[in-house]
Amino acid sequence: MGLLILKSKKGDGLVYIFILIFFIITLAAIVIEYFRMDSLYQQVDYVLRRGVNSSVEYAMLDEYRKDGVARMDSALAEERLYQYFYENMKLDGDLNKYSGEQWIYTLEIQSIIATDHPPRFVLKGQLKTRSVFSFLKGEIRLPFTLSSSNTRIE
Repeated sequence: MGLLILKSKKGDGLVYIFILIFFIITLAAIVIEYFRMDSLYQQVDYVLRRGVNSSVEYAMLDEYRKDGVARMDSALAEERLYQYFYENMKLDGDLNKYSGEQWIYTLEIQSIIATDHPPRFVLKGQLKTRSVFSFLKGEIRLPFTLSSSNTRIE
């Protein structure tokens, strides 16, 4: 049956080949975009984890450790995290990331929960980006929840 379609002199075979090629290219584009999004998410997740952990470590109040108590200045930890966003991640004031003039993603922070005792910092939000392919319209939102705690008292 398939061989008869390809041998058809009416051009039907060529149309079927074009349709098949279209679906293969579309599927390849979707797979490429999925792995690009996954790679972007893992990259941002790794950098955010570093920022949250370094913020907690920086905000630890060492004077309490000698008494065997772990405490953190939660306001300082939050301030240090935003400083990390601007200086290390190179985000602008609205938490947008650009490569040259091209927008890459936006961090949307939904909540920051920081406690002094025990020292714990939880960051919830979304990574908002778009597809590089014009036929995949709309924004893509990838949620994240990161936490860090430090109970070291030595």
